[in-house]
Amino acid sequence: METTARGDVPKTLQTIAYISIPNSADLEFLLWDLQDAIAAYAQLSGTALPRPVDLGVDDAGAVDGIVLAVDDALDDEAMIAVEQILDRFGGTGTRVYAVIRAAQEGAEQARGAAVRLHKACERQGQLWCGGVVICAGSGIAALRRSPRMGLLRRPFSEAMDKLVGAIRMGCSVEHAQKLGGAATGGADTDGMVRAEPALPTPIWHAVMRRLAKHSNC
Repeated sequence: METTARGDVPKTLQTIAYISIPNSADLEFLLWDLQDAIAAYAQLSGTALPRPVDLGVDDAGAVDGIVLAVDDALDDEAMIAVEQILDRFGGTGTRVYAVIRAAQEGAEQARGAAVRLHKACERQGQLWCGGVVICAGSGIAALRRSPRMGLLRRPFSEAMDKLVGAIRMGCSVEHAQKLGGAATGGADTDGMVRAEPALPTPIWHAVMRRLAKHSNC
């Protein structure tokens, strides 16, 4: 990754902005899961928890890190919103991470979204640090009450934990995995770790439909 040559070194993050574009139950769930895991690991290790920042507040000020939760169908309107956020902190070297929700079948569209985010960070002088691609399709918010390391959530939780480690170290996902002893960490050329359901596609869809039905009830 280019981030290594551009100062991808560990840094303790004091403030983090969590942003979903667009607002959706699935993206909010993924950000909730990430923040919950960060808080849990901070408590276990006795370390300080980075303060979440609401960019909607006028005096929010600068942030050390940004986590963008987006769909793989990252259209021009969504990219304009991303660019506006990055432009707000242009040239500050803010660590930028991504959580991309993708269709279960294939992740080419998610890769395209990661490339666009990566390039946007370079244009705005921010540090692209990769993230995770959650290939779960729609309706993943229905897993909120499922055990985090149970059969349904485990693959996504394990990928998310790699992102947690990178955020706690304040560097890219790839670099964090190498510092942790992993040879490659499973990240692709844009620093994204991909996670897919443990169940075959037909069974996964059937389970998710059933969970969504019960959630609505």
